[in-house]
Amino acid sequence: MKPLSKTKRRGYLIFFAIVFLIGTPLFILDAKGYRLNWSGVLKISQTGGLYISTDQSGMEIYVNNELVRRTSIVQKSIYVSDLKPALYEIRVAKEGMHPWNKMLEVFPEIVTEARSFLVRSKPLLVEVPRYFDAQRGIATSSARSDYVKNPEFEALNILFLPPAVKTIPIGKATTSPDKTLIGLLIKNEAGKLLVTWAGSKDSIPNYFCESDVCKSMITISTASRILSFDFFPGRDDLLLLQLENGIYVSEIDDRSPQNVMPIVSGLGYDFKVKDGRIYIKKDGKIYLVSV
Repeated sequence: MKPLSKTKRRGYLIFFAIVFLIGTPLFILDAKGYRLNWSGVLKISQTGGLYISTDQSGMEIYVNNELVRRTSIVQKSIYVSDLKPALYEIRVAKEGMHPWNKMLEVFPEIVTEARSFLVRSKPLLVEVPRYFDAQRGIATSSARSDYVKNPEFEALNILFLPPAVKTIPIGKATTSPDKTLIGLLIKNEAGKLLVTWAGSKDSIPNYFCESDVCKSMITISTASRILSFDFFPGRDDLLLLQLENGIYVSEIDDRSPQNVMPIVSGLGYDFKVKDGRIYIKKDGKIYLVSV
């Protein structure tokens, strides 16, 4: 093959040098969220993104009332890029469940993140029977002399006893009104929850921050006084709340609105979490709850 002439080699060298000098800055600007804006006058504008995650398939995710994605088993989140800095309305919905709504601000060169949650409009309640009819092999909540006590009910019932009545095994910690989980310290102050990040600044949850400014505390308050709380099983950003008028789930994220959804409404409800399951008690009956 005939070698290239000096003129052609010089031409190719100049061409690739120009491509490199022009392409490299454009690539860096694109990676940082800058985009060419051709509306009216050509200019470079900064953009950001949104990342919304869910826990289930079949959820519909809307951005400014426009359906962006319907989640599946393999893809339960969305990433929307090239968004102009502004406030965006996010909605996650699924039939038979309370919707999740959030107003999120997009900042230049930053991906704004949020983790949604949905709760059934009518949670499934399965009663834990108090007794067994050994002869017929069935469970019942009615008492008779020939019935056997259900050990599962007895163990759960102990959880609902007042702290002073419980028998605490040696070496076990007693129940405290304060709770800590992976850097989150939560205190109940006069019916309101104060959530403080006590971990490393480098690992602070995204819902404590707006752009690059982070706060040290989040307050969770409801119309009714919070009597007790616990972490929602499998989530470090959700809390179960016992209010005077029912049991609720609240997110810690207080970016407006702070979503609080009912599990059961009414007076006299209590709840406990055991082995990753939620149990509710009312009028002496205990129920396993699926939300």
